[in-house]
Amino acid sequence: MEEHIRKGSAEKVQERVTRIQQLKEALREESQLEYNEAQERRRQLKEDHTRLIQEEVAKMERDLAQEQPPTESPQRELLVLSRERQVLVMQMEALRAEAQQAESDLQDQHHRHQTELHCLREESLQLQVFRAFRQVSEEQRKISEGRYRSVLLEAVQDAIYLSAQNQQLQAENKDL
Repeated sequence: MEEHIRKGSAEKVQERVTRIQQLKEALREESQLEYNEAQERRRQLKEDHTRLIQEEVAKMERDLAQEQPPTESPQRELLVLSRERQVLVMQMEALRAEAQQAESDLQDQHHRHQTELHCLREESLQLQVFRAFRQVSEEQRKISEGRYRSVLLEAVQDAIYLSAQNQQLQAENKDL
């Protein structure tokens, strides 16, 4: 009965450990997938911003090329500076958006790693509990086994003693 309880408890703990390991692996895979998706989002965002900025620069160059007269004048220089300023503002906004996305992804990844760390701590704690349980169980088994052997030895000694006493009484009965 005791052995069955020990096996049942050990099996439950082992099932839990296996389940935790499966969850940990699933979490790792999910984390990697989310990381890859975040990396792809940031790459796509950067490409979109680069394309928009290049389109704005091309538009600026077309507009300046079509302007009459294409001579150097303070108005033209002011227009060029104004357009360059627009491009710089777009670049700054793009960099700000990319940094915001990277910060958001970093926070998400930090949260996932905290969750994974929590799972690993729980797994470690459960394994420690399982090892302690197994050690206590083994010690109890040895103590029980020692008691059983001791009781068995006493029973054998009692049986030998009683057998000897019985033989002695039978011999005395014959004599009488």
